[in-house]
Amino acid sequence: MLTGPWDGVFLHRDFVTVPDPVWNDAVWGRGAGAPRSVPFDAVVAALSTVLPSGLVARGLMVAPLLLAGCGAAVLVRRHGAVASSTAAALAVLNPYVAERLLLGQAPTLLGYAVIPWVVLAARAGGPLRRRLMLVLAAAVPAALTPVGSLMAGGTALLAARGWRERLLLPLPVLALSTPWILAGLRDPGAGAVGAGADAFAVRSDGIGGTVGAVLTLGGVWAPGAWLESRSGTWVVLVEVLLVLAALLTWWFGRGRHRGIALAGTAYLVGVGTVLALAGPLLPLWRMLQSVPGVALLRDTHRLLAWPALAVAVLVAAGVSRLVRNTSPKRSVAAGAAVLTVATAVLTVPDLPGRMAREAAPVALPAEWDTVVDLVNQDAEPGERSLLLPWQPFRTTAWAGPTTFLDPLPRALETETLHARNLQVRRDGQTFHVGGEDPPYASQLAQEQIDTAVLRGLGVRWVLAWRGSPGVIPELTVPGPDETLLALDPVHLGPDWVVWDLDDLLDSASGQPRPGAGASR
Repeated sequence: MLTGPWDGVFLHRDFVTVPDPVWNDAVWGRGAGAPRSVPFDAVVAALSTVLPSGLVARGLMVAPLLLAGCGAAVLVRRHGAVASSTAAALAVLNPYVAERLLLGQAPTLLGYAVIPWVVLAARAGGPLRRRLMLVLAAAVPAALTPVGSLMAGGTALLAARGWRERLLLPLPVLALSTPWILAGLRDPGAGAVGAGADAFAVRSDGIGGTVGAVLTLGGVWAPGAWLESRSGTWVVLVEVLLVLAALLTWWFGRGRHRGIALAGTAYLVGVGTVLALAGPLLPLWRMLQSVPGVALLRDTHRLLAWPALAVAVLVAAGVSRLVRNTSPKRSVAAGAAVLTVATAVLTVPDLPGRMAREAAPVALPAEWDTVVDLVNQDAEPGERSLLLPWQPFRTTAWAGPTTFLDPLPRALETETLHARNLQVRRDGQTFHVGGEDPPYASQLAQEQIDTAVLRGLGVRWVLAWRGSPGVIPELTVPGPDETLLALDPVHLGPDWVVWDLDDLLDSASGQPRPGAGASR
């Protein structure tokens, strides 16, 4: 039960938090797989030492929206209050942001949120040294994730004026990216498989097909992140009208205002690139996935960040110009502000309800503390924990119907071995997006696992989720007369099973201690 304002954790697809995040190898990018959460997990662990972890988690959900809205408002402030309010509303309330939130990727939206701030920094007055420092400051939130760093660096490159600035302005972002770049060099090919291009390509999320979805800032690959409202005509029509208004503003203002020209180009190039990578360029994109670093952008829906902000800025500029040409200005301005904010809401009318149902904080069972303390209080350097069943996502009755990444790697002080390869089913096909599971993964997905194999891998603790999809295997050791002994767990609760191989195996003989198992 949640009793306090900061109680509970978030277990929503990719967005998972724990009460007490720890500083383990994964935080520093020394674990297996691509370092997608470097240095994000380290920052969360650091903040959680001085603030309630629940407050940190809620801040991560809200911060991208505040940064994006405020940044868009400041970016168009020269056009007046109506433009600022319009830009802020459309930057926060649009299908792109909605689908990323429903996918559980609020932290990666930090890359989207800093785009206007990086533009402001790159276009600020003063010497180049000052602008370099401003870009550095603006890109800090985005640099918490690799994708965010790429968005900030790409924005600095696009907003720069002249070749000298294009070479220098992205350098502060490159410096901030050092943690995940160095971690990625340990295994540059992790997750770099061609199937990722097919699995994570944009697709139709409503009535407009793939082209219509992308033009109106939607089209995420995961059906679970689609808004039901986008299957209705009027919601898509509202978004089409906004996009048309943005393009008209660009067409008539591109020759008079460099910012409007840049925003229009961002929309057209961004949308065109995403559609090309999902269509005629898909075979090439599939081959390029094997190039280290390219797989970071395999989810091409992320590239709609620039078009989404471009629409917000262009519509804001267009509304502002319309207000200036009418009279009386004050009443028209107020009406225009209310109308555009309402229009923004109408593009994602079911988002608040979906987020309230699916992304609300949940209370962990009391057993969580027992399981985590059992491992952490007796963990020794170099020991490993194995998480089962061998699959990356969990589903439990107490957390609701939404699947979520296993949160235990963020709570255990030992290095954790857990599944990372994905199976994505779409359009009647199943794409195996591998390349991150260890070569011995097949041995960990059996109904029986020989503890000698686990000991050879340095595993001491085995933790299995009960009630979550997948088979919990039986751990066995050779017994007398070629029999197999099934090891008893040190903890058997309603939600988890834990085995301690040090407790169950005699370190000298490798045989089970008396009472450790039952003959089969």
